[in-house]
Amino acid sequence: MKSIIRMGILSGFLSLFGCTNNASLTDSSIRAKQIVITELNGQLKLLDQHKTEFDLIGITSNGIDCIYFVKDSNKFQIEFEAMGNDQIQFIDKLKAFASQNGYATQMKTYGNKPQYDAPEAPVLKILTNSDIEETAVIAQKIQRDVFGNNEETKYDVVP
Repeated sequence: MKSIIRMGILSGFLSLFGCTNNASLTDSSIRAKQIVITELNGQLKLLDQHKTEFDLIGITSNGIDCIYFVKDSNKFQIEFEAMGNDQIQFIDKLKAFASQNGYATQMKTYGNKPQYDAPEAPVLKILTNSDIEETAVIAQKIQRDVFGNNEETKYDVVP
């Protein structure tokens, strides 16, 4: 229960400061750390070692392709929250990706108000039950196959 409350609070924080396509981070003091997808392993290791600010991290190159990595016991799950109208189309694309790759999914919400006419933003949780290395590979496939990104795409790490 404590974890659910923490995720709700954190998700609210991220909806304000994390993955939004209209966020403009011009002040270098608040600029997120940038990585390319091949550096995701290192960020996941920090998350695994509890060396991140929160119990999850996300990556985004443009605010639309934002995926979150959540540690669940000793395994990782991947989440996508459609906060913007332009993200809704990716729910079905991510469901298809998960199905094609043998992963179950769950729909949920953290109660965040999206930037479109809906009471709550939908969250798709992809149950990868993966370790760090597998999670990084899955994330790379998602970014390539679903969002059309490549190895040179630069991602902000949020939060």
